[in-house]
Amino acid sequence: MMQGNEIIYQIFVRNYSEEGTFHAVQKDLPRLKELGVDIIYLMPIHEIGVKNRKGTWGSPYAIKDYYSISKDLGSKEDFVSLINMIHTLGMKIIMDMVFNHTSPDSVVLEQHPEYYFYRDGKLGNRVGDWTDIIDLDTNREDTQNYLVDVLKYWISLGVDGFRFDVASIICFDFFKKARKELGKDKIFFAESIDYDFVNYLQSMGYGSTPDIDMFPTFDLLYNYSWFRPFERYLKNEMSYEDLKTIIEQDYKYISDKGLRIICFENHDTERVASYVNEDELKDIVLDLVKLKGPLFLYMGQEYGTNHRPNLFEKDPVDWKPNKKVLDLYQEAIKIKKHQ
Repeated sequence: MMQGNEIIYQIFVRNYSEEGTFHAVQKDLPRLKELGVDIIYLMPIHEIGVKNRKGTWGSPYAIKDYYSISKDLGSKEDFVSLINMIHTLGMKIIMDMVFNHTSPDSVVLEQHPEYYFYRDGKLGNRVGDWTDIIDLDTNREDTQNYLVDVLKYWISLGVDGFRFDVASIICFDFFKKARKELGKDKIFFAESIDYDFVNYLQSMGYGSTPDIDMFPTFDLLYNYSWFRPFERYLKNEMSYEDLKTIIEQDYKYISDKGLRIICFENHDTERVASYVNEDELKDIVLDLVKLKGPLFLYMGQEYGTNHRPNLFEKDPVDWKPNKKVLDLYQEAIKIKKHQ
């Protein structure tokens, strides 16, 4: 059961270090524990498809095999060692699961072409610029059963739960099935999509699950309900008073149903530090961290880095500490822990 005062730390293993391995992450775990992190969230760690690959290394969200581990990150034994140390330090680990789509050269397609979404008899996807992936048909019961088995495999290795990519556009019956079979003690964290994307999907004739209906199957949702207004505030396109009004309206709507994370940046967004300096950042963070829900940090955010690692390349985080920013997030974490 999520309490709402947890600290979630997102890691893109390839770009967490020059080494880019589970071993390098494992070496840094004591620092993250000391920082106050409760949950380590790993972006996809699976083998990446080659067909239609974007960039040199490819997107970790274009998965070739759900049962595999990308060789550059380490072995299965290395991953289990990471899990064990996370648990030894009293933290939990969740994995990113990408069940809306796979790479075009996926082993799933090779074995089960019937599991996929087709338009006019051809493989495709619902979002035109996602050219390196093809969509699964998660409305099918056999597709759902396959994906539940994938989750069970990673749970068997010791994983504590999952962050589900673009969960709002995946058949919600799948999540109900998965929750029933995995149990209530596993973390279910949904990337509930932002409202601009909802409107885009509707314009294309596709639906999505409203945030309010994702509880109680999910423990956590993203805060995309107010994230885009937050970005507009950072760009001086909206007043803080107007932003707070939007947030208050959203929390009246949803706060008695479940938890939203408090996310200022992630792998899909620009760094907060690219918009504002550490002095401007302080008032924002210390005010918004008081909202109900876990605090979410993207690797390097606690050091004030303003460079967002490239999703398709080897592009490690700039780990030069900014003491004022680190002090700020340490203070924010203390506030969150005492809620």
